[in-house]
Amino acid sequence: MRTLVCAHRGASAYLPDNSVDAFVSAIAMRADAIETDVRRTPDGRLVLAHDPLAAQPSPDLVELGDLVELAAGRIRLDVELKEAGYEQQVLEVLTPRPDGLLVTSFLPEVVAAVRALDPMVRTGLVVGPWDSSPDRFARADECGAEVLLPHVDLLDDALRGEAVRRGRRLAVWTVNDRETLSSLIADPAVGCVITDVPDVALALRGGGQPSG
Repeated sequence: MRTLVCAHRGASAYLPDNSVDAFVSAIAMRADAIETDVRRTPDGRLVLAHDPLAAQPSPDLVELGDLVELAAGRIRLDVELKEAGYEQQVLEVLTPRPDGLLVTSFLPEVVAAVRALDPMVRTGLVVGPWDSSPDRFARADECGAEVLLPHVDLLDDALRGEAVRRGRRLAVWTVNDRETLSSLIADPAVGCVITDVPDVALALRGGGQPSG
């Protein structure tokens, strides 16, 4: 099974992240998936933004529904919820469920809430480089996450070995240098690389044809 190439906030090395242009570029590059960040504005809109929103958020922010429409039938989505409390609203926008959908968060309570609302949704726990948990798969299991998404700095032999033993390939972020990309694409423990340069990753994988 080939390693998926996921465009981090779109083709964000070349265009403003979480912008329509970055998403369109990732699709044109034939990335397998787009990763994006979801926040809720004070007036209740679900928008795509990595950083916390100002009191007066920019009207130029892309709404989640717009990305869902753009991606339909063209590319998979990895939707990361940055905060708790709007899980139901996100799932409503993601109805019907896009093919290959993954809903993720750094927050275990968010992952658990999504699973409680719809146990059929594929979920993932994102783990940052600051994480010192002795058993990261146990943390994922506790909140019902099927996928573990560790930062590349956490990827050591022990985590690789556990992923292979469990048959649960990792989604690793954010990987941009060619040497590391090449290594991870060939790593049996890695099922997905999340990158700002999806074109580079696709070329190293051997072409831009999306995985089935």
